[in-house]
Amino acid sequence: ACASHTLAVVDTSLGAGRALSSSAMRRAIPVFETGDDVGTLWYATLAPRFADAPGLVIGVTRASDYFVLSELALRAVGMVEHPCVSRSVQGTPVVFLLGPATAMLDAPA
Repeated sequence: ACASHTLAVVDTSLGAGRALSSSAMRRAIPVFETGDDVGTLWYATLAPRFADAPGLVIGVTRASDYFVLSELALRAVGMVEHPCVSRSVQGTPVVFLLGPATAMLDAPA
């Protein structure tokens, strides 16, 4: 997920979130911490970035933050879930990739 218009959303209180954050920063992918309110993060920061150009969101978050973020992304800007989404088992993080439907068509099977 090194395409232009890619960004990472992470919960750095999770080990996998810290690892993704470090990896994304090395690849010059903007990283956003989920913070206390992922809905505010979406409306104030992420959605405006996707208003003019579609992009990809990679991330590692808690299940509750992923639920809110994915609902907003899927409904607000027509993103789709990539098949690599790793659903949370109680207490484990969710690893995900959201993006435009056309990007998903180009992804390797």
